[in-house]
Amino acid sequence: MIILFTFITYSYSRCAFSVECQGNNCDPLEVDTEPFIARVSQCPHMDGQMVCCNKNQDDQMQRNFQAIDASFGNAGGGCDICAYNLKKFWCEYTCSPNQSNFLTTNGYTNMKDPLNPKNILKVQLVEIKVKPQVACDMWSSCKRTQFASQVTAMKTPGGFFNFQGEQAVGQAKQFISVKFVDNDEETINFDFVPDCQYEYPPDPDGKIVTPDGFVISQKCSCNNCDLMCHDEEILYQATGVFEGFNGYLVLWVWAGALLIAASITGFRLYKQKTNNEIFIDPI
Repeated sequence: MIILFTFITYSYSRCAFSVECQGNNCDPLEVDTEPFIARVSQCPHMDGQMVCCNKNQDDQMQRNFQAIDASFGNAGGGCDICAYNLKKFWCEYTCSPNQSNFLTTNGYTNMKDPLNPKNILKVQLVEIKVKPQVACDMWSSCKRTQFASQVTAMKTPGGFFNFQGEQAVGQAKQFISVKFVDNDEETINFDFVPDCQYEYPPDPDGKIVTPDGFVISQKCSCNNCDLMCHDEEILYQATGVFEGFNGYLVLWVWAGALLIAASITGFRLYKQKTNNEIFIDPI
């Protein structure tokens, strides 16, 4: 029975896309193949297991994960829990042995390269299904990071995920549309940390590593995680009516204005008196 169950599980697990490279030029390919055992350096929890990603995709993730650390992690004024969640998401997207359950490819189209608008790219169209609650929880761990808070497109959970999908055009030659479906069986499924306040205990050498092998440089702070703020901390304080008011400066400005006005008035009166004297007939 166990053997039969294992066979059925893997017979329905399929890969939906792969990546083929010629030198530095890499293109996504539509596939319908079974998962395979591979080394995955960027997803330590998947390393040496049945996956759908090859070395080309592992190399792509290495570059993309560096960008995630710089944009959403502590290194870029963000929160490493947010960066960790995004890495787990892209690991599942790229390498999951159940990829075809939540991901479909829909051919190719030509699009401008966001990094070089003069360059036209042949881009693979991809649709991925995500549970709304997953989107909300992941967004909550990232919404106060410096990058996410500055980009209007990421002000909502849906916008946050669609922004990630649109960025894939220049990074992976894929345009990823996100469809929100409240169904566990047909949506991407992975473990992540919705609580950006969560702290992993450091190793004896002081290094912080998650149980699934990802490195956390430091815990998040009140600046990039609401849950790290104490009740007595004021996140945003409204500007007072007299905020920045300098009484002496205002006094001197008004005094100068009155002096100039008095000088102009005096000069006009003097000119008027002079003109009147010129036009008076002599007796």
